[in-house]
Amino acid sequence: MKLISWNCQMAFRKKKYLLSSMNPDLAVICECEKNIQLDFNDKKGAWFGDNPNKGVGIFSYGDFNLDIHPAYDDSVRDVFPISVTGRENFTLLACWSKKEYDYIIGITESLKKYERLLTGEIIIAGDFNANMIWNEKDKFSIFLKLLEKYSIQSCYHNFSKEDYGNENSNTLYFRHDSDNGYHIDYCFTSSEFIERLSDVHIPEYEGWKDYSDHVPLITTYTPRSM
Repeated sequence: MKLISWNCQMAFRKKKYLLSSMNPDLAVICECEKNIQLDFNDKKGAWFGDNPNKGVGIFSYGDFNLDIHPAYDDSVRDVFPISVTGRENFTLLACWSKKEYDYIIGITESLKKYERLLTGEIIIAGDFNANMIWNEKDKFSIFLKLLEKYSIQSCYHNFSKEDYGNENSNTLYFRHDSDNGYHIDYCFTSSEFIERLSDVHIPEYEGWKDYSDHVPLITTYTPRSM
């Protein structure tokens, strides 16, 4: 199973072919517009947001169906729960951290509202706008401790063996500046997925700079044992 998380910096309708060419099974797309003729039916796509030009899209490219999770709370505006069913069954929490919700502090509080979902098989992916280098008042540490409580780990850090705040690969290039990169997009998973994690890939910015200030985060998992 391959999952791609990408902040497309809007106009995904013009860029969707970039993801299709990588043959993902699932994608979490931040800053994605609504109702853009993406050719996904109700079971293959979901969208959340307040601005029709800039929300969060979740898409299935393969034999997975997507349904809004019964626990969905529409007062939560930065974390969105999806029930994924098909070849595998699990919960996907799509995240887009925003300034108006105090970035990672808002994500942490939203995850607490969905805390009962963290006990199961789960993937949490998206643009978190956060890194350990910005850990004032321990806000990033508090976020990580919540995930650690449920043995949820970052795929990138598990795979690379790098420490938070010392990442060698960036996912954001601020103002499209190739010398001003940060690692702020993540895919966190429960132990069932970590055990099957086979690859984590972050492309070079050169191939993506014409499309977004972010590059995709691509995580791949081996099939579940029967």
